[in-house]
Amino acid sequence: MEEYGKDIIQGTCLEMCPASEISAREKQRRLHFFETVAFTSPSRCSEHHLGKLIADPRAVIKEFSRSAAGRSIDPSELRPANVLLSTMNYLIEEIASKDNTYSWQMIYWFIFDRARAIRQDLVVQRIIGKPVMEIFERICRFHILSGYRLCESPLDTFDPKINNDHTNECLKRLLCFYDEEDPSAYRDTRAEFEAYYLLHNLGSFEALNRAVNLQKEVKNSCLLRLAFDITTCIMLKNFVRFFRLVKRLPFLACCAVHKHMQQVRGDALAAINTAYFCRNASLPLALLVDMLNFDNAQDAGEFCSHFGMEVSGTSVKLVKGNLNSLKSSDAPLIRARFSNLIDTKLTVTTRDLLNGKCSETKALVKSSVPELVSLTFGQGICIDQNAAIVEPRSVVKPAFNPQKQSYFGRGRGRGRGKKPVY
Repeated sequence: MEEYGKDIIQGTCLEMCPASEISAREKQRRLHFFETVAFTSPSRCSEHHLGKLIADPRAVIKEFSRSAAGRSIDPSELRPANVLLSTMNYLIEEIASKDNTYSWQMIYWFIFDRARAIRQDLVVQRIIGKPVMEIFERICRFHILSGYRLCESPLDTFDPKINNDHTNECLKRLLCFYDEEDPSAYRDTRAEFEAYYLLHNLGSFEALNRAVNLQKEVKNSCLLRLAFDITTCIMLKNFVRFFRLVKRLPFLACCAVHKHMQQVRGDALAAINTAYFCRNASLPLALLVDMLNFDNAQDAGEFCSHFGMEVSGTSVKLVKGNLNSLKSSDAPLIRARFSNLIDTKLTVTTRDLLNGKCSETKALVKSSVPELVSLTFGQGICIDQNAAIVEPRSVVKPAFNPQKQSYFGRGRGRGRGKKPVY
């Protein structure tokens, strides 16, 4: 244990950025606009400074850099836990809150890099405890929110795959911290992020298995149970119920599941086409809008056209065969799009959202439902469309009982043999 303790480095930098890095980046003109006097104090930015980036030492934040092999780590370049937490708070209070003034894409790339440097300092110093959990909670919310806000951005300016990878990495690390703590101490926040993990990894057996094995006081949270039921709908191919339950999610939980919605719509449309296809059969676009949560008939029509289906007026013609096989090979992938349903759920500022002050989320997290006994239809229980009322499922007597029936006789020809006994 002594040898292990000797390897731990404790940071001594009490500012958001080491002084050596500030001077070096200012000379190399590698300062971000958010770190300059032009951002923090526009009135102090004289004409002499225009066109030149002047650092504001109070606003410069350590940037992420990969560790060089064989290079020793200087404790003066590492920030302790309290400084890292205050730095994360600064990013939310002073940068993310300016989303009405600056584009979210500009805000995203700055916070993305600086939050990554915060995570790096935490790992190098092997810091654990409440401050670390608060930092990761804010970072997870930031990545989930950004995944939705930038979903329509060009791939050369925002890569959803990279954002999803960092979201998953931060969620897993945060959940590992929760596993090492007393479940009752962080019951509400843990239930919130367990739900985000389940929704972000929709259909993942590993995520579902984790949710099933959680402590009772955590998994009985209404938000987590709702996320669990949504995951079950995907595994049972109950697409209509999936979209009904999504409507009951709070804003950030909708953002977590949003990246899967186009894929779910595609699977649902393929199932509908296979089930109801016949010659000259068509489907009203209004029905698809209601079933699959499209914003309007135009969006539903464009989605169907992507799979080679013919849209005529207010209806779409069903086609023979598998929709995915009919899709053109050079057709672009269906990217996620903004949703009016999700936009209307945002009732707080970005600052309050990232700080976990959304009243709708808190209400679902704090309320509980009875323990989930089983997923089977027999003695188990089911969640209704409100995802909060639990009632026993009635047991239906099977119509066919092999022990009492015999469809096989000795007679020859059609219609002969023993009659079935019910």
